[in-house]
Amino acid sequence: MTGTVQTRYGVLAYGPRGALHREAAVALLTLQAYAPAGSEIVLLTDRPGQYRWFGNSITIDRLTPTTVRAWRGPLDDQFRPSLEALRRLAEDAAADVVLADTDTMVRRDLTPLAERLAAGAVFMHHREYSLAAPPRKGDRSLAHEIVGRTWRGITPDGAASMWNAGVVASSRRHAGIFDRTLAVFDEIRPLTRYFAVDQLACSIVLAAYAPIEEAAPWFDHYWGNRPWFGRATERFLSRALVEGLTPLGASERLKTEPIVGALDARAPWWLRRLRRLISPAVPDDDIHELDDRRER
Repeated sequence: MTGTVQTRYGVLAYGPRGALHREAAVALLTLQAYAPAGSEIVLLTDRPGQYRWFGNSITIDRLTPTTVRAWRGPLDDQFRPSLEALRRLAEDAAADVVLADTDTMVRRDLTPLAERLAAGAVFMHHREYSLAAPPRKGDRSLAHEIVGRTWRGITPDGAASMWNAGVVASSRRHAGIFDRTLAVFDEIRPLTRYFAVDQLACSIVLAAYAPIEEAAPWFDHYWGNRPWFGRATERFLSRALVEGLTPLGASERLKTEPIVGALDARAPWWLRRLRRLISPAVPDDDIHELDDRRER
C-alpha cells in the first residue's frame, strides 16, 4: 500500500459467512464507481479466494488466522478488528483513510469527501446521541462510565456524542490517531457492557482532533435492513456473473441501477421474539467449500 495515493478506502471482511462477503463485494463495487482518481481501494480479508473476480482492480491485504485472532484481542471482541484495520490502512501515513463497513454502499461522487479529508477533516457515518443522555436504557450507564473521565489524555465532556461507525475516516494529518483510538478501546472495553466499543472509542478520539463530520451524505449504511439488502446483493452479483460483467461493468451498472431500499426496517422486539418462536433461524451459508485451500 504505497505510491502516490490521495485517499485509501478500505473494507474489512473476514470469517466464513457468505452473506458478509457478498455485502463486501458490492461495497467494493460502489467504491470503485464513485472514488476519485488517485484513490486506492483495499480489501482486508482472510478469504482472498472469494474475490478473484476483482483481479487487480483492488488491493487485497490477506489476513492470516493468527492475525485475525490477534486483532480480536484478549477478550475476543468482534468489533476490535475494525480499529486494527484502520491502523493498517494508515500505518504508512501516505494517504487519507476511509474504512467502510461491509453493509454500506456509496451513493455519489466521493471527491468532496476526499477534499475535506485532505484539508484535515475526520468523518463518521452519522451522530446518534449525546453521551451524557443516551436515549436507550441499556446505554445510559455510558453517562457515568465515560463522560468526565480521561482516556489516553482525552476527557469527553457533556457535549460529547456517540457517532455511528459504519464509516470512519481521517486525514493523514492526524498522525497516530488510530493507534490512540485502539488504546482507548482497550482501556474502555473491560469496563463497560456497551456492545460497540469500537464506535465509542472512535467517537471520543476523532472528536479530539477535529469536529466529526457526517459521511452519511455519501454512504448508505443499511444495518437496519440487512436481510432485504442481502437478498438484493445476492441477486445483483448472480446477474453480474451470468452476464459476464467485469468489476468495472458491474460498478457502472450500480451507478445506473443502484440497489435502493429502506435503510431501517427493523421489527419491534415482540415481533422478532415471536418470529424466533414460530420459525427457527436458518443458518447463513458458509463458504468453507469454496475456499481456495492454497490461501491458508
